[in-house]
Amino acid sequence: MRLLGDQPSISARMQLAAALATVPGGKLCDVGGSTSAYLLVAHVLGTHVTIVDTMPYVDGGPGAVPGFEAEVRRRLTLFEKLGLAVRRTDVFETGLPADHFDVAVAFETIEHFAHSPKPVLEAMVKSLHPGGRLCLSTPNIARIEMRLRLLAGRTVHERLVPFFHDGNPFLGHHREYTLNEFEALPDLLGLKAVAVFAANVTYESRKRKTAAQHFLINLEERYGLGDLLLPPTWRKHVWLEAMKQR
Repeated sequence: MRLLGDQPSISARMQLAAALATVPGGKLCDVGGSTSAYLLVAHVLGTHVTIVDTMPYVDGGPGAVPGFEAEVRRRLTLFEKLGLAVRRTDVFETGLPADHFDVAVAFETIEHFAHSPKPVLEAMVKSLHPGGRLCLSTPNIARIEMRLRLLAGRTVHERLVPFFHDGNPFLGHHREYTLNEFEALPDLLGLKAVAVFAANVTYESRKRKTAAQHFLINLEERYGLGDLLLPPTWRKHVWLEAMKQR
């Protein structure tokens, strides 16, 4: 990822996102993806990219993390130079153009919504050409980590202290989803399911990690052990690809 300059390689999760979202010669709408690396991959492969995201952290607002604001600003400057369109608006309020995109995606986004994702997902579906695809991903609330937390008597939600002090507004995960719930979404949206699956790919979190955590993440990225050893309902993320029927 030499163009980005701040990311030496693209993770397995980003590779999967790029594979689902790239439409050479077509139009992609990403909702809530900020300046994710996969968007640059899609652009380089010939996809016309539009990003819809409020990005409050860019201006030092809620969600600001030390170092992240400057990184996003650098990427926004690069995206502008390369011709990726960025709309810093709230899709709940502004909507999307109808019958305009070939693929609309929200990767690791709808779990942050404080209310039902229905209005946004319906707007994304409406924005697709007939035959266009909706692609989603969220953390799997039933992943093995969460099962072990519950067995140990710990919460599966955000840690209490930061939520208590800094949770107004709360920009963390309001509702994560399960594989079975993702399997139900195509029918709820009037779409034809193409693929619904779970993958044990790792999110590129900025949380501080121990040496052991880094070792396990690198092992997972290289060999995909979680996908080999865990049943789908225990894996880290759930994914959906569905088609708007012609």
